[in-house]
Amino acid sequence: MRLTLAMGALLLLACPVSAQNGTPDGTQNGAMGPARSPVAFPQVTGVPVPLESVSGRFSSLNPLHQLDCPYNKVSGRVVSPSLILVKELACGRTPHDNLLVNVKFGNPADAAQMVMGRQVVITGRFKRAEEDRDSVFVAGFLIAEKAGVVTGDPIDPSAPPAQAFTSYMICQPPELDGLARELGSELCVQSSIVADLTATGPALETAARGPAKLSPQDTVPGDPGAISCRLDPGVSDRHLSAIACARNSYWAWYQAKWRDPLSSKPAPP
Repeated sequence: MRLTLAMGALLLLACPVSAQNGTPDGTQNGAMGPARSPVAFPQVTGVPVPLESVSGRFSSLNPLHQLDCPYNKVSGRVVSPSLILVKELACGRTPHDNLLVNVKFGNPADAAQMVMGRQVVITGRFKRAEEDRDSVFVAGFLIAEKAGVVTGDPIDPSAPPAQAFTSYMICQPPELDGLARELGSELCVQSSIVADLTATGPALETAARGPAKLSPQDTVPGDPGAISCRLDPGVSDRHLSAIACARNSYWAWYQAKWRDPLSSKPAPP
């Protein structure tokens, strides 16, 4: 069910499995079906990477209204091979800090220098974009095009991998195509959950099969580290009606972000 075509074609291709005379778990008209096997979570590469909004709550393959920013160099902390967290960047709407910047390298080999937690200096053509998501949020995007890493902290190959220090929502992660197909819905999942599906897969699958109908103002009680899912129509991704899954600590952050959209606190890992 992975949708990687042009933005205008996304809705045309979304075809829920549950509409095909059965239910997502393989039963027919409510009857008991055969025991369901756990969904496999393969590692997939070589697919388009959606752009993340400045907070990481929203994503887009091609955000609208792109305009140039008056920058050619920024410093930030590496979040992923295509994201850095910049302390402060004023471009467009009211400036605030701790912003995610999408990095599109002119030389793809530069992605090897994007080691999580490393402080780097990026040059490129910087742009901003905006998309309306609901009555409260206008999702803002920052993009560095034809980017290059000009300097950064030393890399120690013997050092253990750095732990995630923030997170973001990934819509349509290819590793979850099998689960999305069974559910008949697209999925938007917290990045730190997708990063370790061997450990998180069973809890994610259970939560995704029973999403709650909650508004952004609602939190989920219980263990902050527990994974929970909610129906997320047209919010995480402007073109999709999705199920969004994250740890409860993330949903608490999102509740605070909803109340104060200019809050500079990054999402929890």
